[in-house]
Amino acid sequence: MFNSILAIIIGYLLGSILTAYVLGKLLRGIDIREHGSKNPGAMNAFLVLGKFPGIFTLLFDMTKGVISIFIACLLQVPTVILLASGFSAIIGHTFPFYLKFKGGRGAATGYGILIYLLITISIKFLTISSVVPFSFFMFFVLVSFWITRSTNFTAFFGLPTLSYLIFWHSGFNAYSIFTAIICITLLISSLVTIVKAGGIKSEFESHGRKVVKIKLIRKLIRLGAIIIPLFDLCFTRKFTIGFTAAFLGVFIIFEVLRRVRPDLHKARWLKILLKEGESTRIFSGYTLYLISSLFVILIFPRGIGGLSLLFLTLGDLVAELVGLNFPRVRIFHNKTLEGSLACLSICLLAGLIVRLYYNISLLQLIIGAITATFVESLPKIEDNLFMAPISALCGWLLR
Repeated sequence: MFNSILAIIIGYLLGSILTAYVLGKLLRGIDIREHGSKNPGAMNAFLVLGKFPGIFTLLFDMTKGVISIFIACLLQVPTVILLASGFSAIIGHTFPFYLKFKGGRGAATGYGILIYLLITISIKFLTISSVVPFSFFMFFVLVSFWITRSTNFTAFFGLPTLSYLIFWHSGFNAYSIFTAIICITLLISSLVTIVKAGGIKSEFESHGRKVVKIKLIRKLIRLGAIIIPLFDLCFTRKFTIGFTAAFLGVFIIFEVLRRVRPDLHKARWLKILLKEGESTRIFSGYTLYLISSLFVILIFPRGIGGLSLLFLTLGDLVAELVGLNFPRVRIFHNKTLEGSLACLSICLLAGLIVRLYYNISLLQLIIGAITATFVESLPKIEDNLFMAPISALCGWLLR
């Protein structure tokens, strides 16, 4: 009991050593909390104190939580206390007693502990079969960071996915539960940072990214279309065909009304729903999506068909959002490398989840995702109509 309490206290005291604050006093005679971003962390130390103080701050902040765990290990405390001593270092960094409990956000300390936990879990619980999903995850994280240049935004997608993968492959144990706790803590830290920066738009623009306005209602409706591939994967084929056909019938009536009553295109609600230039086309993207969905559901097996529709629903949406907001490397007329990489990443992640429930090979998943991404990137191809069928065909041929 005494050793357990001692381990927690040592963890807190180690964590409360704010390296940036101490170096600011020693090297410049300043309170770093009054300069730069006003956060006594590694990034502000780089900004205010310079490269070497920043590197030293980063290294110490990342290791002090791990050092607390090793000290607790020497004290031979239970596993739960061992891990709790690391978390107490985050508490110490965030609420140091000698600064009236006003410290940093504990991100570097949290990421240091997270690295330790991932190494430990890899050694204790993971097998060779875990290599593929974690490789896909790393690809997703690297692409997200390369596109946004924001660790905080990347954390919003990466940390929940990491927690899911850890629980799925290692089960519920002290290490996986504590990993989830650390991920939640880091998510909160990222959220605080973004809010203090002025929101997501300011966060992106501070990293050299420009956020453009989008038709949010149209994107939400398009995201709602995910119900069709989910129905195909989860319910009977007869039900899904009936549901999709009914919706297609409604949208065909909608298309007829658009042609018969051209004045409808002046309505504000229709301007919101349709993309620029769609008013002159025979079919809108919604109708083409439903035609493609019904064709895939009728022709291809459930797993392959449902997965290809997920590729279309999520991949096309993400590619457009990323391509609009982060256009740096153009590969075709109005397509970007960032949009294509985002599409490929979300397709691979969706495929990993579907593989848990359907007999889809790794080769089918990778080729299907690459094919869907390639079709989406082609400038004169109607991806709503061709993306899912071509992807499903490739998967079916590789069965």
